[in-house]
Amino acid sequence: MLLDLWKDLYSPCFDPFYPKLGSGAMVVADNMIFPEFSRRDAEDYRRHVRAKADLQSVLLPVGSGIEVSRCTRGLEFK
Repeated sequence: MLLDLWKDLYSPCFDPFYPKLGSGAMVVADNMIFPEFSRRDAEDYRRHVRAKADLQSVLLPVGSGIEVSRCTRGLEFK
């Protein structure tokens, strides 16, 4: 799933599809570092996603910054 819209809408758009994510599903949110004026909304989204126990997330400084989250629901780690 790719999120690329107004940053204040990232969390409200993420929430309806979050329960439907399958094991290993990826969510990518764009523009997490730039532009500067949306940084607070981007930080709010990252906190929101990282609060989910069954998601692993990392901020990658690629382009304008992307937050990549992977659903670990049902995955076994060895």
